[in-house]
Amino acid sequence: MRLLTAFVLLTVMSATMALAAPDGITPRLERQLTASTNGDETFAVWVTFVDKGRSGSDLAAALDEAESLLNERSRRRRAKVAPAKGGRLVDVTDLSVHQPYVDGALAVGVSLRQQSRWLNAVSLDASAAQVRTLAKLPFVERIDLVNRFTRDPEPVHPSQAIDPSADKELTWTIDYGSSLTELEQINVPPVHEAGWNGDGVLIGMLDTGFRTTHEAMTAVNVVDVWDFVNGDGDVDNEEGDPDSARNHGTMTLSTVGGYLPGSLVGPAYGASYVLAKTEDVADEQPIEEDNWVAGIEWLDTFGIDIASSSLGYTDWYVFEDMDGNTAPCTIAADLAVGKGIVVVNSAGNDRAGSWGHIIAPADGDSVITVGAVNSTGDVTSFSSPGPTADGRIKPDISAMGAGNHVASPSDDGAYLSVSGTSFSCPLTAGVTALILSRVPELTPLQVREALRATASQSGSPDNDYGWGIVNAWDAVHYFGAVITHTPLVDVEQMVAPIPVSCTITDRVALNPATLRLWWRFEGGMWQSILQTSIGGDDYAADIPTQTVTGNVDYYLEAGDELGLTVFEPTAAPASFHSFHVGPDTIPPVIVHSPLGDQTLITWPTMIAAVVTDNTDVASVSADWTLNGVPQATMILSEGAANLWTAPFPVGVEVLQPGDDFSYSMEAVDASDAANTLSTDI
Repeated sequence: MRLLTAFVLLTVMSATMALAAPDGITPRLERQLTASTNGDETFAVWVTFVDKGRSGSDLAAALDEAESLLNERSRRRRAKVAPAKGGRLVDVTDLSVHQPYVDGALAVGVSLRQQSRWLNAVSLDASAAQVRTLAKLPFVERIDLVNRFTRDPEPVHPSQAIDPSADKELTWTIDYGSSLTELEQINVPPVHEAGWNGDGVLIGMLDTGFRTTHEAMTAVNVVDVWDFVNGDGDVDNEEGDPDSARNHGTMTLSTVGGYLPGSLVGPAYGASYVLAKTEDVADEQPIEEDNWVAGIEWLDTFGIDIASSSLGYTDWYVFEDMDGNTAPCTIAADLAVGKGIVVVNSAGNDRAGSWGHIIAPADGDSVITVGAVNSTGDVTSFSSPGPTADGRIKPDISAMGAGNHVASPSDDGAYLSVSGTSFSCPLTAGVTALILSRVPELTPLQVREALRATASQSGSPDNDYGWGIVNAWDAVHYFGAVITHTPLVDVEQMVAPIPVSCTITDRVALNPATLRLWWRFEGGMWQSILQTSIGGDDYAADIPTQTVTGNVDYYLEAGDELGLTVFEPTAAPASFHSFHVGPDTIPPVIVHSPLGDQTLITWPTMIAAVVTDNTDVASVSADWTLNGVPQATMILSEGAANLWTAPFPVGVEVLQPGDDFSYSMEAVDASDAANTLSTDI
């Protein structure tokens, strides 16, 4: 980690120096200036400055101030990679561009587009003459084109969606609707079943506009939004925007975070989101990367954990530029990773096109680049392949990007089937959120390792699939111990310690000093007890005897030799298990839908109820009458999920149309007091 982060910082400097001509104008910009025959033509250019205008004690003070302005989320995230920066949470790239340099550039008469503190640059609209004047300023190091691309229509690819009701051995708690195929392919449903859905993770989206009123997105927690195209806080369509301005972003956001069971479910439906509209989709308007760079810097200020970007830039590039060190958006993406942000980007849709390669910033050495497969796992005809210009394998991993089920951007109750690496990318970003839900302290490179090492062809990566199709379950469990524990129910005994047991497994060796049970009584101070092995992967510890009636809270902790610590529940100590100590006076709870009139053809009728208790349920029974005559009490049997059932014990041959039944139910708990709940139906 230390070596890579240092390398990322150095590549910003080397790329800046290597590409500059003697007068500071890059060769490709010079070619554009020379070829221009229109003196009024303006060029979107990056102007990179020589420094941040600070040194010595002034620089140290500026870094201290920048660090003090970080919010708590940013501090926690950056702390994961801080050892590679000598312990500081910020570096010179976090300082604002030196304002006198900006003012000096604007004095030439150019128009300001965006500022980038990470790149120490501004993007400007300038004429050829103004570019040459800028190049002579003593504080200007380099001038280059703002790269761009014109978005092609998303690939048309036949949907191969599988009928969700067919040939499924597993039944999931969530009804995934038509999202089932793409989520089962990458093994997301079992992760949801285990309780991880992206809760606590903040995802930044860089895309076109977004419409969040769709029925599958009203539950999405959007923290903030900004439109970098129009410079305002509205990312939906507004006056002057083409109708399609919100299309792509709406569809990618629904892919990662939508939630409407039965219709659409994204892998990270429990995460929170910050939305940056960075693409201008106006007709014939090239999409330019300076909005992307400004967007990811803005997202960083919120402390995002993940940046999902279904974008890329190729115009004015040659393949040799896809080396991870040339494109400003790629440099910004790698810098974001160095600040603790996991950057996930589409590989591109140009496998059969004139470009034929991955796109920037997907060439970044620290970017998780995602290719597309269809529902049967075959690489699609459009998914851009690697390698990078310097020979690195890309993409990193793959997910479904053909016939994906997404929210319609024009009808809040409709859905579309779409294709492209634009949709395999947010699926993967969602899996990344699941990984960080379970082990929040993972660095971006550890997240990438977890995805690569558990993908379908991790042992033989190639430039079509990368390391293979994502496996969310295995990736989520690749780092950090797994603690399996059944929470305690209320305890009546007050004369002995209360045992707490669990199973702890890990891919690497556990650190015995970190295997702890934390507990407190009635909201007091947390206290910890070391867990001891009781054989194999099983561990136990005792909460001391509680001689006073009250509530006990507790959680479990386990660390390993990699220094990674996990908790059960995951968000402990903010969340924890609780139980009551003392005599139980709480009766069971019966949830039952009364039976209506029955037909003889469906007899015997089953009586069923979900019965729960704060301790345990000892028995459930039903008294019943037939035509007013009491019958023998029915004893219900317990099945899965606290469901108690029994058929009425009377044969269909003795029944007649018009026979009248009545019944009542009784549940008894397993407490010393044997609390009872009776209900008449």
